[in-house]
Amino acid sequence: MRSTRSVVFEARRSLGTVVALVFGFLGASCSANSGKASAFFSPNGGTTSAGAGPSAGGASNFGGSSTSTGGDPAFFSGGGAGGSTTIRTIGDGGTPMRMSVALDDCGANNPAKLSPADVQSLEMGSGSANGLRYLYPYDGTVFPRGLTAPLLMWDGANANADAVYVHIHASLFDYKGCLVPTAAGQLALPQNVWDTAGAQTLGPSDPFTIDFSTISGGTVSGPVTEQIVIAQATLKGSVYYGSYNSPLAGAFGGGAILRLTPGQTAQFFLRQNTCTGCHAISRNGARLIAREIGGLVDGEVYGLTPTTAANPTPLRSANSTAFAGLYPDGTVYLGTAVQNGIGPRTSGAIPVIGNIDAALYETDTGNAITGSGIPTTAEMPTFSPDGTLLAFTDYAISNAHGLATMSYDATQRKATNYKQVFSDPTLYPGWPFALPDNGALVFADGASSDFSGGGTGIDVGVTGPASDLEIVDLASTTATPMYQAMGFHSAQDVSSNQTYLPFGAEELHHSYYPTVSPAAAGGYFWIFFDSMRHYGNKGMARQLWGTALTISADGKYASDPSHPPFYLPGQEFETANHRAFTALDPCLADGAPCTTGTDCCNGFCTNGICGVPNEPRCSQTGEACKKTSDCCDATDSCIGGVCTFILH
Repeated sequence: MRSTRSVVFEARRSLGTVVALVFGFLGASCSANSGKASAFFSPNGGTTSAGAGPSAGGASNFGGSSTSTGGDPAFFSGGGAGGSTTIRTIGDGGTPMRMSVALDDCGANNPAKLSPADVQSLEMGSGSANGLRYLYPYDGTVFPRGLTAPLLMWDGANANADAVYVHIHASLFDYKGCLVPTAAGQLALPQNVWDTAGAQTLGPSDPFTIDFSTISGGTVSGPVTEQIVIAQATLKGSVYYGSYNSPLAGAFGGGAILRLTPGQTAQFFLRQNTCTGCHAISRNGARLIAREIGGLVDGEVYGLTPTTAANPTPLRSANSTAFAGLYPDGTVYLGTAVQNGIGPRTSGAIPVIGNIDAALYETDTGNAITGSGIPTTAEMPTFSPDGTLLAFTDYAISNAHGLATMSYDATQRKATNYKQVFSDPTLYPGWPFALPDNGALVFADGASSDFSGGGTGIDVGVTGPASDLEIVDLASTTATPMYQAMGFHSAQDVSSNQTYLPFGAEELHHSYYPTVSPAAAGGYFWIFFDSMRHYGNKGMARQLWGTALTISADGKYASDPSHPPFYLPGQEFETANHRAFTALDPCLADGAPCTTGTDCCNGFCTNGICGVPNEPRCSQTGEACKKTSDCCDATDSCIGGVCTFILH
């Protein structure tokens, strides 16, 4: 019966022996926590116990206490109001046991207060979509763990449904929800359900299927079905992005820089009631540079620490900070060139007078570094996450119609081995970012010689210039459109302009300012960009989107590794958002709590505390390495000095 609340543990051993433990959570033990249940399970032969309820005084999210000894426990949250949770663990031979979790919000006390007959009708479906279709998420989207639950959106005959049925299922997870729409054509998935799905994910080998039906006036439409993937890792660091007309920044009408930590809402960070932007941030999150348009100085340098609050005082005024490339540790930056009116808008809407040459500077002193070997024609430069590669648009290539790379030596502060890697006779390739493995550059190829979005989404009625995302493999210099991220299923669909985006052609070819997160997660590199497109049925706006790029085991990217993108939750929707610069949060000193070595200044997280292990050992995923053999997991590769999980 659905009203029975139980947790089931089933261990399947290699000899076929089955052990089952059933704990009934009845009456007061669950009533204080809306029918939710929690459990720990030790796969290594440890003991497990479940508390009787709030009086047990344990640390469970649901009031009860759960303890495990002798093993590596896993924790999962469950069920909604009046729902039930079933947890099973399955393992074979030497394979670690995994929990299978079932959550049911379609019982007698379901949130939509549907009758058993209506629940049955929704679960069975009508056999016809009746015009019902998904608007968001896109089919095939890859999400990282740790985000706010996505807003499921739809349109069709039952856009104003009385209730909906959503069934999310994969091998180790099953959720049934009978829910009331959050708004017309919108459903905010319960956060605890989304978090539990993320804890249960097996990655792309086992995608989640989402079956969705609606009921209105007793009429059922659906189900419609799509699949998504949740990666087996969370994003590290924070996103610093430019925003216009943000209420968080005083709704001044100009630009400001906001900070968004995935899973949270955006917070104002820099220069309220000004027009501040054109920013960059070092990989380690220690230095940020920006330009205040119309200000008395050309730019500012900011020092960031784990405790830096909003609107920090700049370390100093600085030259040539707009759209500069910061070295990963923040010690130097390369100012962009603008030549003969071609180049990024370093002064906003104010035209650049004369030429600006690229130059290398010490970040904290402002001293110019001479003899670097970097061309003075380098525009929109960026350093790779490991600091060994410099990428830029070179004005010397047919007046900024090409991209180049150089090797960079941080000790000598010199760049060598110039190589042209891409050219386009008609469009302007810009904003190149190296992937963390230095195998490819991601960039935008657009129609505008100022490499901007032309005010689209900022100024009313402005249609921005065409701009698409591409990736160029550095070994072969083969360039490929990132068609999945832009709204196409294949390269052939790009040629025919056949899109999977629900509102068609008006959503295409308006993707700007791609950036690359410096840390891989779950077998993917993570790319952010701003796009003028529809966010479901909330409307068309210039917003931040993310796409997962499957990491290539051999470091070659001659085909599109992207996936349909996800909307970055937590940003303000009514604002124009752009240039989502991702950086690690400032690192933590020895002795600080951590989740992975990426959190720590020394690169190691030992027993949840930053610190180099007392005894030499291999490096866990996310910990420091010098070579792939340093990594504990045989499927990891040492990328950018970090043991990185690779999908195989």
